[in-house]
Amino acid sequence: MAVADDRSAALLLRVWIEEGSDQFRARVMAVGPGAESERTVAVASTPDEVLEAVGHWLGEYLRRGTPTD
Repeated sequence: MAVADDRSAALLLRVWIEEGSDQFRARVMAVGPGAESERTVAVASTPDEVLEAVGHWLGEYLRRGTPTD
């Protein structure tokens, strides 16, 4: 299978604690080749929101077989 035929996708999770407030923040981004090499899938302020966003994205990917928003 050639790389161009590879039906794969990737997510990048960026997490941090807001300085001076101890507030959790996260950004979930889909990354990869194509016109949009990086796009925000979700922003979150709790670990549960991150898990929900990843689960939603993965469900859409498996349903369609292609990267999704």
